[in-house]
Amino acid sequence: MLTFTAEVYAVKASRVMTKDVTCITPDFGLERAWSLMKKLNVRHLPVVFSGKVVGILSDRDLLLRALPVEGGALSFPPLAAGEAMTPHPISCQPATPVSKLAALMLQHRIDSIPIVSLRDDLVGLVTSTDLIELLTAPETITDTLPFEFNVKQAEAAAA
Repeated sequence: MLTFTAEVYAVKASRVMTKDVTCITPDFGLERAWSLMKKLNVRHLPVVFSGKVVGILSDRDLLLRALPVEGGALSFPPLAAGEAMTPHPISCQPATPVSKLAALMLQHRIDSIPIVSLRDDLVGLVTSTDLIELLTAPETITDTLPFEFNVKQAEAAAA
């Protein structure tokens, strides 16, 4: 049984966010974006214009527009990221608790949240993978995890 405690707000976005984020501009082509995602092994590219996040391009955004070609490769229409991205993505600040990030991801069915400064400058990105890594390697962080584990035997739980 997973039990949430008062420390649910202890771990902040700044602790788990990816700080080395590759961004693209709205005029970046879809074919190039797909190649970049594969090269960097990422699923999300923030779209930035004049230093501000204007959208996010996900692998799903690209796959919705992809056409299969010979040999299992994908071909993309000659569109720009600005035409395929999710505009005005939900964003949070570095002090946002990871519990809030996870709740937003579940509520909006998204897998990444740009982390922005008070001036709306991109400072990081938190993905569902970052949150899962937090769960699988709690010893790598010094903050308290946002829950505690309670293991019960099946017989005791059923009683």
